[in-house]
Amino acid sequence: MKEYLDALEECDQEIVDALVKDRGNGRDDYPVTPMWRLMALKLFLRKGLFSDLLAELRRNTEFANLLGFNERMPGKFELPNASAISRMHRKLKSDKYQAMMKRIQEKTVELLRKEDPTIGTHTALDSTDIPTHGHPARNVGDPEKEKPSTDPEASWSVKTKRWEDKEGKKREETKSCFGFKACFNVDVAQPVIIEVETVTGSMNDQLLAKPVLQGAVENVGPGVMETCAMDKGFDSEENVRDAYRDLGVSVIVPVRDVPEKLEEQPREDREMALEPGGNVVRDKYTGEVACYEETKGAEPIRRVMDYAGFEKDRETHKFRCPFGAAAGKSCSSFGNCSAGSCGKQGRQVRIEWDTDLRRFAPVYPRSMRWERLYKGRTAVERVNSYVKEVLRLDDHCLRGKAAISVRVLLVAITLNMRTLLALRAAKKAKLAAAA
Repeated sequence: MKEYLDALEECDQEIVDALVKDRGNGRDDYPVTPMWRLMALKLFLRKGLFSDLLAELRRNTEFANLLGFNERMPGKFELPNASAISRMHRKLKSDKYQAMMKRIQEKTVELLRKEDPTIGTHTALDSTDIPTHGHPARNVGDPEKEKPSTDPEASWSVKTKRWEDKEGKKREETKSCFGFKACFNVDVAQPVIIEVETVTGSMNDQLLAKPVLQGAVENVGPGVMETCAMDKGFDSEENVRDAYRDLGVSVIVPVRDVPEKLEEQPREDREMALEPGGNVVRDKYTGEVACYEETKGAEPIRRVMDYAGFEKDRETHKFRCPFGAAAGKSCSSFGNCSAGSCGKQGRQVRIEWDTDLRRFAPVYPRSMRWERLYKGRTAVERVNSYVKEVLRLDDHCLRGKAAISVRVLLVAITLNMRTLLALRAAKKAKLAAAA
């Protein structure tokens, strides 16, 4: 706990100074510095409710002494009551103090990157629902029984999960939540929340991606972040294009509008020729590039072309003849498919990425690199699970966007601090072992 407070002191001087200044010459029964650090330790101690936090404070005199509360007599401290905690929380909900807490979170990212400069290179992004303690409107439309919502800022969010069971049957589960959502951008290798934004539950995920990603890029510095993996809910041309051209980040996101029974559709309905009358085609649903070899008296032979990488200066993807150096001997169409001018390696074609921004994103969705990077998306799912189950994100009696936002910022600060302490401990152990 002392290590946590020592690390916190590296980040929170601004908010401490502001609290002291606001207190002025007022009563100082409960000094503002211990009060703030009590709030900052709340989730580190896995105390979701204020009542649990106060119970721990009254039980543990060493804890009270460590925080710096006034000691009336040996072992007896002036400890805050529920009303004092509530007033402190109300102060933190103001825009002024939320901005300071956000800067603390950004400072933790800066400290973490000093310990591990790779943090922020490859990231993942997703949102998670946070229920409000309030109730939605009831009996709407019935003037006699209608009751307004006890949290007007909250709204409904709906998420649908689809998967195949062990028997290959398609399953679907829909969950709804009345409240808010937090959108996290996290590092794929270390449990670090790089950027976070809290919004009402009905906010479209696609509209969250760019502002959260932009904030994350600012937190790690220009040119650091290379990729960001997201689920299908964030798939849009705007997200892929704006992330790459405005922020220099390649978005790793699956395409949504692919028919369920794609393989049952005729090839002629799926494929488009790159040139009129040409024998090289692209699949308009999957982005696969293939060529056809003309054969006498039989159906043309279809072959998938080899992917040869993305050319940044041209913003094009390059594909090569699947036969390579053996093209002239193995393909009867080598001489008449414009391959002859491409040398011994067979035909090469280039496809501009804005031909289809999603299927020809800078990291080609059918490449092995894309598959490897997309696996990193599970990092944000692990963070979502950890902050809910361990850091008690959902264990609260709060309502209103400001209160939930304070909770989310404290979660981000706490998680980052835990990771910072772990990295420093590992580094210290490594130095000790080498000595």
